[in-house]
Amino acid sequence: MKAMCPECDALIPASQINIATDVAFCPNCGELCALSSLVGSQDISPAFDINDPPAGAWFRDDITGWSIGATTRSPIAFFLVPFLCVWSGFSLGGIYGTQIVKGEFDLSMSLFGIPFVLGTFLFGGLAVMTVFGRIEIIVADSVGRLFTGVGPLGWIRRFDWAEVTRIEEDGLGYEYSGSSGRVISLEGKSRLKFGSMLSEQRRYFLLQGLRVLHQRV
Repeated sequence: MKAMCPECDALIPASQINIATDVAFCPNCGELCALSSLVGSQDISPAFDINDPPAGAWFRDDITGWSIGATTRSPIAFFLVPFLCVWSGFSLGGIYGTQIVKGEFDLSMSLFGIPFVLGTFLFGGLAVMTVFGRIEIIVADSVGRLFTGVGPLGWIRRFDWAEVTRIEEDGLGYEYSGSSGRVISLEGKSRLKFGSMLSEQRRYFLLQGLRVLHQRV
């Protein structure tokens, strides 16, 4: 069990936490407060089994550490992939293809086409994630890595698992193609949000699984 002091944002040592009396003492600033007010609600369903993931999710545990993750595959791909083909075919083909065929360069048309190129990259990235993407949290010796991407290519965010004090589900405040509008939030000295492209079932598995793993510390 870990908690962050609300006064000085220091991590309260486990030795200064008394779960039975619901009290946490921060030796850094001398603050005494209710443990429940710091860690919040970390409900884990009694029926949840981290070793029984839903389709498209996984949990691996060995002597070097553990990893938990899920694919971002989604039925929205049946819309995004054809849309991308039409978008790039008509917009890029019409703007740049005609210049290539004619063997002429038109600066104004080329500049006009830049937003369409950027849109192709955006929709292309979303389409690839809905077909091949994955999100995975890997922790070894409290060093955490959050991977979002396809195969070996993607975005890695590093964090300290020992500094995580709360694991919650938050709203993004907006939705977009392939997104549920909900994310998992790891909170401590900083906040790390992820999982907006996960299905409800896979996001629930990661949320509950991370809470189970958090209790092991």
